[in-house]
Amino acid sequence: MKRQLTARELILLGMLLVLVLVGGYVMLYYMPMTAELERLEQEKLSCEDQLAVAQIQVEDKRRMEQELEEIFAANPNPLSIAPYDNLQPVMFELNGILQSTPEYSLSFGTVDTEETIVRRQILLSYTSGSYEAAKEVLQRLHDSAYRCMLDNVSISIGERDEGNVSVSASLVFFEYQAG
Repeated sequence: MKRQLTARELILLGMLLVLVLVGGYVMLYYMPMTAELERLEQEKLSCEDQLAVAQIQVEDKRRMEQELEEIFAANPNPLSIAPYDNLQPVMFELNGILQSTPEYSLSFGTVDTEETIVRRQILLSYTSGSYEAAKEVLQRLHDSAYRCMLDNVSISIGERDEGNVSVSASLVFFEYQAG
C-alpha cells in the first residue's frame, strides 16, 4: 500500500533536490570553469611576459643594428677577428712588421680557448736602432690586420755609443672559433 507523503517530507525532498541541483552545478560546471579560467589567466600572463621579452629583444636588435650602421658609416672597413688556426697569416704579418729590425725572436705560448674566442700568446723581443724605430714597430704591431693586444712592454735603451733599443713584449692574438 502506498502511503501519502507528508508536507514535511515533501519540503525535505524539495530541499534535497535543490541541494543536489546546486551541488551538481558547482561540481560539474562552476568548479571546472573556474579552474579553466585560472589556467587561461596564467597562460595570458605567460604570453604577456613572452611578448615583453620579445619587444625588448627587438628594441635591442634595432639599437645594435643602428650602432653597427654608425660604426660602418664611420669606418667602412673595420677590423674583424680572424678565424681559428690563423697562425700562418699571423707569422707572415709579424715577419713583414719585424723585418725592419736588425734582430728579433719569437716564443709561442699556449693557445687559450674560452668559449668561441681563442687567445694565442707570443712572446716577442727585438732590437732597433733608435727609440723612434722601436716605437714605430710597436705601433705597426698594434695597427696590425689581426686583432692583438700588446702587454708587458719593456723598452731598454743601450749605451749612448751603441744606441740600440731592446724591446720585449707579450702579444696576444685573438681568433674566432665557431662553436
